[in-house]
Amino acid sequence: MSDGKGSIAAGMAICWLLNVAQLGVGWLLLVADVRMLPAYYVLTGAIGLAQVGYMVPIWRLLRRKGKPRTARGLAIAAFCTFALDLIFVTLASLRH
Repeated sequence: MSDGKGSIAAGMAICWLLNVAQLGVGWLLLVADVRMLPAYYVLTGAIGLAQVGYMVPIWRLLRRKGKPRTARGLAIAAFCTFALDLIFVTLASLRH
């Protein structure tokens, strides 16, 4: 977009790339030491909740910098991640 308002697709890409990075850190914790297993479960099993720690500041920064569309894309992708995580955790808990 050339109007300086940002792009929804860019916001979604930012969110999902950061989620992939979070999963990578979780994987590194898993292979590093068995004592890091609880941190692995939090980073991967609760990705929808854990992403709040870095999505909210980025969302606020984008809004302040005049990129409302990018911030909206970030929020949409974060909500999708949260919803999918909630569905996954619910289905996993119903299986046991």
